Amino acid sequence: MKITQECDYAIRIMVTLANLDKGQVIDAGSISNMRNIPSRFTVKILRKLVLSGLISSKKGANGGYSLKDKSQNITLLSIVEVIDGPIAVNKCVGGENRCSYTEKAVCSMHNIMMEINNHIREKLESVTLDRLC
Repeated sequence: MKITQECDYAIRIMVTLANLDKGQVIDAGSISNMRNIPSRFTVKILRKLVLSGLISSKKGANGGYSLKDKSQNITLLSIVEVIDGPIAVNKCVGGENRCSYTEKAVCSMHNIMMEINNHIREKLESVTLDRLC
């Protein structure tokens, strides 16, 4: 499993927002410049984060973006899943492409892959945004 470049950028954007003072907002252009992320990519990621409910946006001349919740309540897992979708170390443990060895049984790898997948999810869930700041 590899976190995508988009997800890496999203984490960096969230760290930037977590470092703002309470009530402060920052515009997309400033985030793009500070984190050296292409502007169009920054806007795309911000849109996903707003739609997910992790951040809020304020329109207007003094507008910008901020976290919706305290950084200690936002997990790395929540950010990763907004951008990259559910964690799945292989197709055996993920969604519609789930292991289909037989209708009633799973392949010999399934249980260990589920265990590995669960460990990764638990670790990502245990890391909060404030620890990354």
